Amino acid sequence: MSLLKTLIPPKPIKLYGCVICPWAARTWIVLTQANVEFEYIEIDLKNKPEWFLKEVNPGGKVPTLKYGDDIIIESAITTEFVADLFPEAKLILDDPFLRAQGRLMADRFMEYVVPVYRELYFSGNFDAVGNVFGAIDKFLPYLKDAKPFFGGSDHMTLAEIMIAPFLSRLYMILESEFVSGKILETLTSDPKYEYFNTWAQNILATPGLKGTFDKTPNLNWVKERLASLGKL
Repeated sequence: MSLLKTLIPPKPIKLYGCVICPWAARTWIVLTQANVEFEYIEIDLKNKPEWFLKEVNPGGKVPTLKYGDDIIIESAITTEFVADLFPEAKLILDDPFLRAQGRLMADRFMEYVVPVYRELYFSGNFDAVGNVFGAIDKFLPYLKDAKPFFGGSDHMTLAEIMIAPFLSRLYMILESEFVSGKILETLTSDPKYEYFNTWAQNILATPGLKGTFDKTPNLNWVKERLASLGKL
């Protein structure tokens, strides 16, 4: 859901992120999905600016969120802060039980599916790509009423925003030249995975994802990583 009205924060917001960092993408997505007015500053994590380390975050991590003169760090915290700051964006599920189940769903995605993504994305172990099906099988029981989004929501909420950056990069790898097309074909055509894939495609089509995820630099990073590992 994208609001027609741009939401103006009580204090100016600056997001320090990196286009190839899925953790930073969480906060970028939540700000974009809520249609918040903010300034994005790209940080080169291989060559962090001295001013960033001295004036913003001595730890040098992204995302770093500057709210007025205050600094907020860690992706889950910065993402939840934005959702709390703009309740009118309805990025938090109303029902406390559904919120708890949404957190559990996100945790299980990180536990079961993200390790496969990491094996592909960081290690270049493309022989492990078939493990994606076993990971999804374990995850599916926690994906409740995703019609079209978790908990029956008609728009993306924090339940999905927390995992969206990893989901988008997983699909990017599965669509790439490095992986057999049969994997993606199974995921998108096998009735067993229709529920998961439909939910995933709904997420990938949101303003939050379409407005922040650029495949080109992310895929270039994978190629550079593979070259450094001697696999390209």
